[in-house]
Amino acid sequence: MKPQPTKLFGTYPQTQEDLYMQRIPVFAGDITAGQLDELARVAIEFTNATPLHLTTRQDIELHNVPKSHLQTVLDKLEAIGFSTYGAGGDNLRNITVCPCCQFDPSAYDVMPLAELLRVHLQDHPIRQDMPRKFKISFAGCKQPQSRPYINDLTFIATSATTVRVIGAGSLGARPETGIVLYEQLAAEDCLALTLAAIELFKDHGDRKNRRKARLRHIRQRLGNAQFLELLNDYFLRQKNACSWPKIELPHGRTGLQKVATVQTIAGDINPHHAQRLAQAAQRANAHLCINFHHGIDIYATEPFALPDELRPFTDLPAIVACPGNTTCTNGLTDCPGLASQLSETLKGNEKYCGKTIAISGCPNNCAHSAIANIGLAGRIKTIDGIRQEVYQLMLNGDNGITNKLAKPAEIVPAKNLPNRLAELYP
Repeated sequence: MKPQPTKLFGTYPQTQEDLYMQRIPVFAGDITAGQLDELARVAIEFTNATPLHLTTRQDIELHNVPKSHLQTVLDKLEAIGFSTYGAGGDNLRNITVCPCCQFDPSAYDVMPLAELLRVHLQDHPIRQDMPRKFKISFAGCKQPQSRPYINDLTFIATSATTVRVIGAGSLGARPETGIVLYEQLAAEDCLALTLAAIELFKDHGDRKNRRKARLRHIRQRLGNAQFLELLNDYFLRQKNACSWPKIELPHGRTGLQKVATVQTIAGDINPHHAQRLAQAAQRANAHLCINFHHGIDIYATEPFALPDELRPFTDLPAIVACPGNTTCTNGLTDCPGLASQLSETLKGNEKYCGKTIAISGCPNNCAHSAIANIGLAGRIKTIDGIRQEVYQLMLNGDNGITNKLAKPAEIVPAKNLPNRLAELYP
């Protein structure tokens, strides 16, 4: 399908006139050094070297694309090997995969299964005319980083031939995590179940109220028991309609280990730095994978020297931030600015190691604040007669690994947050 500059192909208007954001789905977060280098070249040439933005769903975004260059950029992305179909709009979004599964011998490598779904669904007509977006993820380890409880469908490998299925969850202004849909399902049935879930979604999704148009809203409306029964009816029809290929998942391969993570600030990486990273990875024959918290994981046979420009980004806390009011029409607060402050304040603080801080510029939770260890949702509040940026602080979420949401604490003015967060783990 030929890309056109619409939301369906990931093209969104920014607040600035005649400037656009272009989202690029990176399947499973896997990006070659050559692709990263070419994307950086596109950013340098067509966006005045605006940073590449890594999303929480293993996408990359180009910001500040002039309207006059949109079609040229889309053509170049296609030449690099990226289809932007489904990068936005009411469609099947980028299929995400837990990064470690390919390289952890104790985990199952779910990439063959994810690839099967990607290929089958790439241009499938079932993707057309959905009520809302639909998100799928995969994992093969015991601590799935692909956030199963906030996706429409997540397949977690439990053996070489079986998966556990979690789904019908989402965030937004009123988040609700998903439920276990199937405790055990044959891996070969994942495609049939996916088609069934999308068919159910299209038949029963709310097409009048977009705020209640996700799969989980059908579950809420029907109740869990009736929803599961209906889903199983759709599934059995799909399963019996065709013969599906047998799948046996391998364990993660040995030989490569995670040697570093380049943790960006607010998801932004200077395109010149991205080129240097790509060149270093190519020399070391390293594997690059975009993770779920604005970082790029680097897998190689042994550690290797990163360029000097990138070394400061290897000991930063995992801070996720949406663009906020810098480019998003819904954004109320400057999320990248706050992320930069917090990165400087908390840099090297071992107490934040393994914790995720998520900063959203509005109540929509685009940065996954509602499930983060430390979540921040932006708003505007008048304090002492002055309108200012504040954040709803939320604590102790489980990053979507379980169904545990972060619990709301107090509202904190943006200017006070660096000190307030430093107090959380004194």
